[in-house]
Amino acid sequence: MAELCVLSNVTVAFGGLKAIDDVSLTLHDDSGIAGMIGPNGAGKSTCLKVIAGALKPTSGNVEVLGHRLRGKPNTAKVAREGVARTFQIPRPFARMSVRENVLVARLATLRRGRGDPQAEVDELLERMDLSDVADKLAGSLPLAARKKLEVARAMAIEPKLLLLDEVFEGLSDTEIQELVGILRDLHESGIKLLLVEHVLRALRQLATYLVVLDKGCLIAEGEVEEVLCSDCVKEAYLGFGGAT
Repeated sequence: MAELCVLSNVTVAFGGLKAIDDVSLTLHDDSGIAGMIGPNGAGKSTCLKVIAGALKPTSGNVEVLGHRLRGKPNTAKVAREGVARTFQIPRPFARMSVRENVLVARLATLRRGRGDPQAEVDELLERMDLSDVADKLAGSLPLAARKKLEVARAMAIEPKLLLLDEVFEGLSDTEIQELVGILRDLHESGIKLLLVEHVLRALRQLATYLVVLDKGCLIAEGEVEEVLCSDCVKEAYLGFGGAT
């Protein structure tokens, strides 16, 4: 059974604060779409940064797509191995068009003499339902379109594993359903997904495996509904209004 990523006794400490505390986690290639939840400050985004190679653990080992992450943080190297991520707050080049934003990402990882980047970008924009706004400035887009653009830029590097950080936050029910459909199509095409998310109604439609962090510790993992019904998860979310 192939392994997408393996965290072995990973701790990330900032001074005396442990954002992640001795977390061991294995996501397998056949786990389906994986979700990660937890209250604010649970360590979810920190965990994504570790997997993406943007943050070196204080202790423990990290292996992603069969490669051990060693030495200084190196997101470019990890991206070349096939890992892409989105950010909680979309970060497009505001004064560039939507097409130019995606083209920059595509050219950054395109091997010389391979393919037609312009055609590939246009195909990706159509896949992300962004063709109608391809020539608009990225900074002029509404939130839902910026979220799609964030995913499109990540997809432009042709990842094997896509890390999505709260991609549904701030979207309407209709916009959530549109993005759920897009992400489901990406997964069916062979892209592996790991979603950090607060919007559980979206996660329930996508995820087949769920990981729960609380105060930097892994407190539950397994099938989605079984995990959500567990006492420790209910306690972690008690009074947490974002779990909808």
